[in-house]
Amino acid sequence: MVDRLKLHNHLLGLSDMRKSAEWRRFEELVARIERAASPRGVRVKSPDRVRDLTTGQLREVDASIRSKVGSIEVLVTVECRRRGKRSDDMWIEQLATKRQKIGAAKTIAVSSSGFTSSAIRSAKHLGIELRTLSEVSASDIQGW
Repeated sequence: MVDRLKLHNHLLGLSDMRKSAEWRRFEELVARIERAASPRGVRVKSPDRVRDLTTGQLREVDASIRSKVGSIEVLVTVECRRRGKRSDDMWIEQLATKRQKIGAAKTIAVSSSGFTSSAIRSAKHLGIELRTLSEVSASDIQGW
């Protein structure tokens, strides 16, 4: 019985590792798209850690896009969700708060399965850019 339990736990661990690897590939794909869409001199890093202006602690973001506009450093963050259901407005609200706390100029929310209608309304109101990866075309990337 103990051997079966060990095998079961081992297989669960492998499944979690596969999911984690798939998730990381999703984040890396999003970062590559942003890198390809960015002009020269823009730095894209995935993942990245950004200091929270309130707590002073480092916060992880799935990707960061940094550029200088004149003499000012501009930070855009990218957050990804790869789930079976559409992302909701609670996630959008969390991203808006995080954006404010880390001092990002903009946040892009990327979902593999789209967004609920309330998430779309919240994002518009809170200034969060939305991307659904399955709906991105080459012309979309060029337009960004």
